[in-house]
Amino acid sequence: MHIFHYTWYQWLSFFYIYCFAGWIFESAYVSIRQKRLVNRGFLRLPLLPLYGTGAVMMLWVSLPFRDSLLLVYLSGVIAATILEYVTGWTMERLFKMKYWDYSSQKFNLNGYICLSSSIAWGFLTIFLTEILHPPVSELVLALPAGAVIAGTAVISVLFAADTVQSVRDALDL
Repeated sequence: MHIFHYTWYQWLSFFYIYCFAGWIFESAYVSIRQKRLVNRGFLRLPLLPLYGTGAVMMLWVSLPFRDSLLLVYLSGVIAATILEYVTGWTMERLFKMKYWDYSSQKFNLNGYICLSSSIAWGFLTIFLTEILHPPVSELVLALPAGAVIAGTAVISVLFAADTVQSVRDALDL
């Protein structure tokens, strides 16, 4: 199916799937490095919205370039790096805390982004568009519309409540 033909609820389901996949990836990576279980999420739910947003954004920005892996790569580098910088800067301003810090990496900008991560984002965009997303898309498209709508509605309510509570906690309200 052509990417622009997804419905709003299919896009929302992709967002939540990639939020969950990002949480698994980040939590596993950090847990292995620290040799203890670590929940890398800002939220209590096992979701990292930055990954969901990044994945959906990567799919959108790479679409015009689907015939060129180089341009898919470059679109992913640029878009994900901008998203990571804006998110890091905004979260630090809002919550007075840096949720990640690349200051020790070469070629970083204010610790929010660095060259090695930006390079990785490009490869991740290719991995997402060429390997990961096709079966995820097939799965979501195979589900009955009512089930996808109901599932995303339930997750959205839980996500919204968790986000409100997590922001309150982070701001110490």
